[in-house]
Amino acid sequence: MDLVVLSEVRWGYFRTRKQFLLSRFPPRWRVFYAQPPASGADDPWEPRTEGNVTYFTVPFLKPSTASSIYNTLSRAAPGRAAIETAAEWFLRSRLRKLGVEACPAVMVSNIYCPGALSRLSRKLIFYDFNDHPLQFAGVPSWARRYWRATLDQVDTLFVVSEYYRRELAAQIQRPPVLIGNGVECARFEAPNEAPADLERLPRPRIGYIGLLSHFLDFETLEALRRGRGTGTLVLIGPGTRATETRVAELVKRGGVAVLGPRAYDRVPAYLQHLDVGVIPFRANDPFVQGINPNKVYQYLASGLPVVTTPLLDLEPAPPHLQFASTPDQAVDAVRAALASPADAAARRSLARPHDWDALAERMVATLESRLSTVS
Repeated sequence: MDLVVLSEVRWGYFRTRKQFLLSRFPPRWRVFYAQPPASGADDPWEPRTEGNVTYFTVPFLKPSTASSIYNTLSRAAPGRAAIETAAEWFLRSRLRKLGVEACPAVMVSNIYCPGALSRLSRKLIFYDFNDHPLQFAGVPSWARRYWRATLDQVDTLFVVSEYYRRELAAQIQRPPVLIGNGVECARFEAPNEAPADLERLPRPRIGYIGLLSHFLDFETLEALRRGRGTGTLVLIGPGTRATETRVAELVKRGGVAVLGPRAYDRVPAYLQHLDVGVIPFRANDPFVQGINPNKVYQYLASGLPVVTTPLLDLEPAPPHLQFASTPDQAVDAVRAALASPADAAARRSLARPHDWDALAERMVATLESRLSTVS
């Protein structure tokens, strides 16, 4: 059984929902993962294989690249059409060479190829909705039309959160299928020694791990910095142009350690030697309200108490899992977590229902059930 995936995320990028789910598909599935190019990255223009997944680069249309010439070309409809035509030819050629069956299932999360999607022979089109495609900095005005043109073709929509299930149910004919985010529980529960660069930081260590994106609430980060006592506010993850100035300003005030990105295999070691895990996002941002971040489950599986913006997909369980909508609430919640007895077992029990194995099984079962109606 063949599944062609048209993705907006590179397979070799840091581990995301797509890699966690697709790598768990059973051997009867062959997954062909088409990803966009990335400036300066190790692009697999020739296919590579990891388990049951074959991944390769396609020159899909991509907004806000590092090339001013490309960006100028893509601003005009004729330029976008030329890029899309080239990408579609490349995709079809690659699928033929790989021996993909004539009418595969298709899964999409890249909204910038609706024309190619409409002309692909396929059994059904599935959309995996993790992040809203319009939420990112630099998204052009014309992207909304591409999103609508993609959504109109979808037969089954997987959604990451209850918020988006409700929102998208009014936009498609079939009810969305809720498959949230998760965690590799065994990996994050297994004990690790403290990394040297973390071990030397004063405790308590109040930590955030993830992209330093425009979702971060810098008023909350400043409140946590001021309220840390003798401890350290620790930020772990890749930076972005959207926040680099504000992160630098935060660091100058003292008590903040920015450790940069860390390999996924090392993430459990860092989390296990924090004292509280925080997700200090802007609570009133409509896109933030729709997220269901992996990191909340990674924190819990590592035995950490968690303070996060409210999530519709989880019930608060103080002091192990607390919600905070304002800077003051975040500071109070962190203090309550630090003052409570350690109970790693209770926190891990909150994460276990969200193990990726169970979520992948549900996705596969849904795919096969829907495909059985058209075979």
